[in-house]
Amino acid sequence: MWRNGRRACLRSMCLLTWRFESSHPHSNGSGSRREERIDVKTTLSERDGNTVKLAVEVSTEELQEAFDKKLRQLSREVRLPGFRPGKAPAAMIRQRLGDEAILVDAVEDSMGAWFAQAAIELGLDPVDRPEIELDDELPEMNKPLGFKATVTVMPEVVLGEYKGLEAPKEPTGVEDVEVDAQMDHLRNEFAELSPVSGRAVQQGDFVTADLRATLDGEPVENLEAGDFVFEVGGGRVFPEVEEQVIGMNAEEEKTFPLALPEELPDDLAGKTVDFTVIVKEIKEKVLPPLTDKWVSEISEFATLLELRQEIRKKIASGKEHASDQRFRALAVKAAADNSELDLPDVVVREQAEEMVADLQRSLESRGGSLEVYSEVTGQTVEQLIEEMKPTAANNVKTGLVLSAVAKAEGLEATDEEIEAVVAQMAAAGKVDPKVLGKRLRQSGRIESLKEQMLRDKAADFIAANAVAVEPEVEPAEAEAAESAPQSVPAEAEAAAAAPAEAEAAESAGDTAAEDS
Repeated sequence: MWRNGRRACLRSMCLLTWRFESSHPHSNGSGSRREERIDVKTTLSERDGNTVKLAVEVSTEELQEAFDKKLRQLSREVRLPGFRPGKAPAAMIRQRLGDEAILVDAVEDSMGAWFAQAAIELGLDPVDRPEIELDDELPEMNKPLGFKATVTVMPEVVLGEYKGLEAPKEPTGVEDVEVDAQMDHLRNEFAELSPVSGRAVQQGDFVTADLRATLDGEPVENLEAGDFVFEVGGGRVFPEVEEQVIGMNAEEEKTFPLALPEELPDDLAGKTVDFTVIVKEIKEKVLPPLTDKWVSEISEFATLLELRQEIRKKIASGKEHASDQRFRALAVKAAADNSELDLPDVVVREQAEEMVADLQRSLESRGGSLEVYSEVTGQTVEQLIEEMKPTAANNVKTGLVLSAVAKAEGLEATDEEIEAVVAQMAAAGKVDPKVLGKRLRQSGRIESLKEQMLRDKAADFIAANAVAVEPEVEPAEAEAAESAPQSVPAEAEAAAAAPAEAEAAESAGDTAAEDS
């Protein structure tokens, strides 16, 4: 007997639930693969931008195979009186359910694979679920099954010029002042603290002090610390405390009103307390002398000159790498700007949603949440998605252009190269490369990895064939322009990722309570 809803379902199979990856025509979903190709005939009947309509004909042999497969499945699942589970004869299953109903179920189960095969034959890359409509109201076993499919696909990329592009590249020379700055940093790392006598606290001094506060005459527990050490100007205590301590002498005590930040918990936020500082010891930082002897003691180099040369070499290497990366990014951007494609809205939104998901994972890894982020920014998730769409569109376009360049230039990612990347990923994750490789293949992510490698090669190709020119703006301005389309404010992300940081400000400094 015909089951309710089947006839209507097959008359117009709109928004058919399927996934292209899991419905690959050569996969049964369990990891094993069919040796023979799915027998469908496909024609492209109409294309309007990113929307295509195709006509598909499934052979009677393929239809019979789908029917037999469904029958085998039902034989394992259907329970009939007098038979153990899975032992019911196929003939009785057919008599009980009816061939018509079994065939309908078989068509529904196989439609995703049939459509996937049709898309592959036409070289289409669907980005959304297809709308399916059968040519006939009901399938018949003795005649081919015809259906029409309407689906949104990835756009065709019309490549513009991507060879010989001009892109700005910053000079990478190293100034003496840069080397000096690194030397000063190194000296500060090896500096010693020497007690001070006969003078008051100055900027840059290290002060050991007892700190306490009262509110309406009552001690504030979270604002108490004994023998707390902080650098004046180091930011470990409230700026007002640093200002007040300058000019104080050892064993001197000072009490002053202190307005607490609004970021503190409700019971202290914005309150004014009486804050007391008792300076117990003052120390100054004594930098080591710039001598060959000091260099030989703290490094593998024998002379100050050798150390400076090494520092200069490392600065140059870092600047060269950064300059190369910016040059590469700008050359790729120029290639993308020269290309034409019409991005489907569904693709842009999916990318924006993935960016939000990445933000959520980043926040959660640091103890925050997307909900807190939304509160800090005053944005709903939907508003955040909309804000990210321009960046998402740019990312998708760039990726498609790079894929098109890789195809146009015949670039390949060899098995050896893929294995090398998997090995690097395994080493970073401290897992067995073979285990990771197997997981990537089983999940289908190995193809995504291969695609990313091809895009990287395409970017390298574009950069290798680009011409470096002097930047028209200052490097800092160029860098700011390059990173301009950011959709996630760093300040908001930091606030959402670390809500405990505000609570830590209850103490005179982030670590005052711990040090006491």
